[in-house]
Amino acid sequence: MDTGQRVQRRQSHSETKGKQVNSGAVMLITLLFLLLLTILGTSSLYLAYTEMILSRGIESDAKAFYIAESGIEQTLYWFANPDQFHGSPGDFFRKHLLNDTSFFDSDGVSQYTGTTGSPDIVLSGTDSELRIYKPFTPGALCTVKSKGASGRISRVVSAELVYGPSGTEVLSGSWKTE
Repeated sequence: MDTGQRVQRRQSHSETKGKQVNSGAVMLITLLFLLLLTILGTSSLYLAYTEMILSRGIESDAKAFYIAESGIEQTLYWFANPDQFHGSPGDFFRKHLLNDTSFFDSDGVSQYTGTTGSPDIVLSGTDSELRIYKPFTPGALCTVKSKGASGRISRVVSAELVYGPSGTEVLSGSWKTE
């Protein structure tokens, strides 16, 4: 072999050796880039999952609140339309004092005398409970406590009702959520 061929061989060998080093660096950069994309993708999935769980909780809370609120509205409807019901709960929402002309006796005491522990009426459903008992405010008709549930979340709304010239309505300032 002559010296010219040896020089060419060394040059070709050094050229391929440099290419191998460069291709290793490209491979390392590519793997780091893929690792970065994997981390970003995993983080995005985790954030989406967390957002979904939070939105379900907010939705359940809103449903529970509206179910509880509807108990108060249903009670107002029953007081406004007691003739549409026969038996319970309709008789419960009729005037029983002073010859069936008033919800109050001559001293102004409401016909509803139950307590929170022993209410006058309890109506329960799968996702709701309605309790009606004596008022805390003098001159009020009754206290209504309504509980609504959705999933693992429950909400309670209570209000005192008054009877006035326009019918039964919620006593101003008595609406409370728990």
